[in-house]
Order: sequence, then C-alpha cells, then structure tokens
Amino acid sequence: MRTTWLGAPMLALLMLTGCGDDAPAPDPGPFEIEGQWVYLGPSDVPHTLTITRTSMAYADVDGKWSSSWAIKAYDNTLHHFHVTFDTGVGAYLPMGQAMSGSYDLGPPFLTVQLASGDSYPALQSPGACTAETSGMPLPECRLYHKP
Repeated sequence: MRTTWLGAPMLALLMLTGCGDDAPAPDPGPFEIEGQWVYLGPSDVPHTLTITRTSMAYADVDGKWSSSWAIKAYDNTLHHFHVTFDTGVGAYLPMGQAMSGSYDLGPPFLTVQLASGDSYPALQSPGACTAETSGMPLPECRLYHKP
C-alpha cells in the first residue's frame, strides 16, 4: 500500500515534468538583420543573402548555386544566430550542416562571422572582413550591403 501511495505522486510529477519539454519557446520578436543583402567580400563569389525570421537563403548572382538554411535561434541583444542546412543546389556556400554566427549591424553594412556547430565565433573586425594588422581576409567572415 505504501509503495502505491509514493509511486502515484512520483509518477504524476514525472509526467508533469515531461510536459514542459514540448512547450514552444517564447517569440524573440523580429530578427534585426531581416531583409535583402548583397555580398561585398572579401573572398567568396558574388551572392545575395535573404534573411527572414525563420530562414537564410544564399544565392549566386549568376544562378549557379543556392542554399537555404533554417534559423533555429537568434538573439538581437547578443548579435548571435544558429542555423541548420535545409536545401542546396550546385556548389553552394556556406557549407556544413549547422552553423552559428555573430554579426555586427552598422547600417547599411552587415558583418557576419560564421562557425561550424553551436559555438558563437568572435567577430574580429566589425565593418570589415580583413585582419587589422595584415589586411588579409578573415576566414568565414562576410561583409554585406543593404541595397
């Protein structure tokens, strides 16, 4: 009898605890970098970037490749985002299954520093994608302009 009495509340507690796992995350509001962007450099081929609250779409200006990424999370205060690969055609950029990014928004420019996986990369050169001392392109850094 005692086991049943202790077991029922424990089972109820475990069931209630599991219910919260499926609860939707709170809406973070608009993503501050939403819109159309044109790639300026430093080293990839010319492309566009279209950002919505739920996706990022890269497209080569010559139409040779494109890729779509689902936005899993973003934080306007910390200037971070996390995306996972959705679809791609051709030798698309960027490459990978999941990426995180840090960004700087200095209208009309957007600087994005990408990294594979979940860790947020440090943005080394806001407003530029070249090293301050050598002037060399920074890996996985992209500079965009809002047309």
